[in-house]
Amino acid sequence: MESNGGDAFRILEEIETLKAAKSDIEHRIANLQVQIGGVAVEEMTDSILCPPISTNDAGFGHGLSPEMVYRYSRQLLLPSFGVKGQSNLLKSSILVVGAGGLGSPALLYLAACGVGRLGIVDHDDVELNNMHRQIIHTEAYIGQSKVKSAAAACRAINSTIDIVEHREALRTSNALEIVRKYDIVIDATDNLPSRYMISDCCVVLGKPLVSGAALGLEGQVHYLAVC
Repeated sequence: MESNGGDAFRILEEIETLKAAKSDIEHRIANLQVQIGGVAVEEMTDSILCPPISTNDAGFGHGLSPEMVYRYSRQLLLPSFGVKGQSNLLKSSILVVGAGGLGSPALLYLAACGVGRLGIVDHDDVELNNMHRQIIHTEAYIGQSKVKSAAAACRAINSTIDIVEHREALRTSNALEIVRKYDIVIDATDNLPSRYMISDCCVVLGKPLVSGAALGLEGQVHYLAVC
């Protein structure tokens, strides 16, 4: 009986601890919501304090509304991210070249986290043998453009961001024109000529490049910043 009583006491203590943690998270979210309106927030810890931003200053026509604060609340709580980080995301633009095995998860996460403008480049159509690894596509889009399929999936996750569809191959004749419109480029292609061309474009235009590759059970990723 004493053992059962001790277990019950520990469980009650854990319940109270969880309640306190829940209350603290709700308080921090409320403080962030007040901060969005530009109202000074008192008694916030330095780890989550971010400069107030205007709801009219969110980039690409999207304000950081109360609904967006709730949508992104979990990442807004990150000490190194906060409201300023989310505001910067909304003002940013990223081009993903390739909507296949590498581009699929990248596009889904970028759309979900709130990148303001997301460009997709691919000239292929969705095929049945894409289904097991190119997770952004569904059977309903087999035979249709991968860009169309990927754009639909991104909009389904986050309707507040701008999706730009480039249903064409990236070639020397159009690469500079397309790449110059974005802040960052993600190379998710699967062939060396395309990789070299994308890298050259980023060097010429001074764009940061994130390049990923996968073969079998191995993969690698590189970030290249133009100095």
